[in-house]
Amino acid sequence: MPRSPLHILRWSSERHQYELVTQHHLEQHFHTEHQWFLWLETATSFSFQGASGRLNVYKEARARGGTYWYAYAPASKRTRKRYLGQTANLTFERLEEAARALNSSSPETTSPPQPVEQPVILRTKLSPPHLPVMAIRRERLHTRLDAAESHRLTLVSASAGWGKTTLLSAWAAQAPERVAWLSLDELDNDPVRFWLSVLAALRTRLPAIGKHTQMMLNAQQPPALTTIIMTLLHDLETLAEPLFLLLDDYHHITEQSIHDTMLFLLEHLPPHLHLILVSRIDPPFALSRLRLHGQLLELRDADVRFHEDEAASFLSQTMGLTLEANDVHLLVRRTAGWVAGLQLAAFSIQHYEDRSEFIRAFTGGHRSLLDYVQEEILTGLPPALHDFLLQTSLLKSITAPLCQAVTHETRSQELLEAIERANLFVVPLDRERRWYRIHDLFREALQRRLKATQPELVPLLHQRAARWYEEQGARQEAIAHALDGADYDYAIALMQQRVEVAWLRGEAQNLYHWIMALPETYIRAHADFVLTATLYLLNTAASVSHPQHQSTLDRVKQMITVHLSNDKYCSVCG
Repeated sequence: MPRSPLHILRWSSERHQYELVTQHHLEQHFHTEHQWFLWLETATSFSFQGASGRLNVYKEARARGGTYWYAYAPASKRTRKRYLGQTANLTFERLEEAARALNSSSPETTSPPQPVEQPVILRTKLSPPHLPVMAIRRERLHTRLDAAESHRLTLVSASAGWGKTTLLSAWAAQAPERVAWLSLDELDNDPVRFWLSVLAALRTRLPAIGKHTQMMLNAQQPPALTTIIMTLLHDLETLAEPLFLLLDDYHHITEQSIHDTMLFLLEHLPPHLHLILVSRIDPPFALSRLRLHGQLLELRDADVRFHEDEAASFLSQTMGLTLEANDVHLLVRRTAGWVAGLQLAAFSIQHYEDRSEFIRAFTGGHRSLLDYVQEEILTGLPPALHDFLLQTSLLKSITAPLCQAVTHETRSQELLEAIERANLFVVPLDRERRWYRIHDLFREALQRRLKATQPELVPLLHQRAARWYEEQGARQEAIAHALDGADYDYAIALMQQRVEVAWLRGEAQNLYHWIMALPETYIRAHADFVLTATLYLLNTAASVSHPQHQSTLDRVKQMITVHLSNDKYCSVCG
């Protein structure tokens, strides 16, 4: 390897930018990569000291002509080398990736570095569900939400079926450029995936932010999450206009470390950034303190329930049903203004000649309404549509190719459109109407019916979904469906492919939960894999701060004691 370079390109955590040092003197700050490429035109070597590691970089001539950049890093008794490409390829991100690869402590030093798999963030997670053409505008609630601009946190907390997402979608549509939207699900309980998703949402409105935040999140050994969030907040300090970060379905988040970092974000929000959480339950934050300081805006069941005028507009405009004022009054009273109940009742009432009599006999409560789904709605559907709904109810989001793979129904797109036309509790997630989401309560009723009438189909449908997701590169979703479908061999095969990625990406929580979901017989049959996974988890525990460290160690010990013999437990834990 040539002698050490004179120039050093280093990452400044104080200034959050790269800077050039020559013979111990600061020569230049690189505010843009354009400035960096201008300097590279005459350079032949430099040292790199990035967020992900250190290496020396040289421009070398090839025997057949042309010059190319190579990176070198010491590794025990030998030097590791990596091809970087031509000058145009030498971005800061490329250098960080090389530093991560060459400074890896992996024992397989002779193997070519593999690209780190990025979490699949569906485009539909980054935009509000598409509103129905005849959706009503709830002015009183829009006015309440407009006050979010004067609060740090807006919390919309109500149980399922109150129209929270539709309300926020309509409000966001008034000024979409001011709302960074993220729909959450169970897989977002991994802290790295969660914050990468938040960053992706913010980039839909601020494309230039977060480059260094992403580098740190993608590092093999990321810094503390609070350090990463402070870097992101530094980028957001330049906001000149209000921006709302809206996290829908926050009730899916159960990982305490995410709650802790969200509270940290909340406490350090720049003046023009506001947080909106939409959830079925309250987050474990100190809400009383926020209330005391006038920093919390709240909308709850009592606020979002439909008033009689709103119910009348909803029934006529959205459901195409005109009722007498007395009937609307009684129906609102029976359903307590619960929009899912209004929708279910409106669908059922169309089959009765005496609508007033139906409303008088109609009783509220989620249980009875779910019974109406089974007794009044499903029984009247054409067989093909009935079976299609039942079989796709195991999917959280649906699109025609996925539905076709799961149901083997070649008319999947046609049936999805028929479901939407029939107001069967399906919400389009994009303007192209490719992705849909079935209302949770309706989906739960469909699942109950499927498991009661065709239980043998349930594992098969999950297994088909797992293979479709794996083909799309969405391995986390694939593993989840494989486990739900009791296809444990396939789930383990997918986990074995992902175990190192989970370690590199800091995604240990999902790996832990997947392994704990396996039957003991499969754990014992794949003890080597479980042992490897625990070692990765121990490595993760050693690199994170307390209390995450103790939490990870506790999970490792639980995994070992539940599934491995005492002698193996002692060999791992000491």
